[in-house]
Amino acid sequence: MNWFNSSTEEQQLQVNYRPAEFASLNKTEVTVQETQYNNQTIDSKTNSIDHLTLQALETMPTGGYEHPYSSSAWENLTDKANCYAYMLNTSTYSGHKLQPGELAGKVFTSLTSSSIISASKLDMPYLNKSLRTSTYSEVPGYREYKVALVIAPNYDYHWYRQDADGGWSHKRGLTAIDFRDASGNSIRNPQTADRNYGNGLNYSTWGGWYIIKY
Repeated sequence: MNWFNSSTEEQQLQVNYRPAEFASLNKTEVTVQETQYNNQTIDSKTNSIDHLTLQALETMPTGGYEHPYSSSAWENLTDKANCYAYMLNTSTYSGHKLQPGELAGKVFTSLTSSSIISASKLDMPYLNKSLRTSTYSEVPGYREYKVALVIAPNYDYHWYRQDADGGWSHKRGLTAIDFRDASGNSIRNPQTADRNYGNGLNYSTWGGWYIIKY
């Protein structure tokens, strides 16, 4: 709490974990809405890397049912979803950071991958989804897509999700979605991407590959 309170307002927004002292909401107060893209424009992922370089970059296998990267679809949901809600493709309500296990009424108890995954699995029936362990090379099946968990020891956790173009994106707390890592490079593999955002938010612990079925 001392670290969180001493951070700037911008830094607090980037944190995905909601300290227990702020966790006064119960599961009956949480509403979950599936994000729909409809006819939204799918945004291209462009940065300083030229097209030929992007083609040569590592692209993990996709199954064809990944959600598209669309900043326009998420523009009005910036303050309604953190990384956990984004990787699930759901939104809650203003200023709320959905926590693993919250929908089931059993929020994770320690900042470890085992605790976070166990709690996340408890939420899946409330979302008509499932979560299972995966590998780097597994190809997602029907209505499935790959996600990845990382942890900044003693500070925060973070989720990434694979997009329809094979790249990866994420949402740092209540900030806009992004397809870039801490160095500003397109994320082709979250395990090897730069995950050190400073101020204690160095997501150095790899939490594993997983697949969401929806």
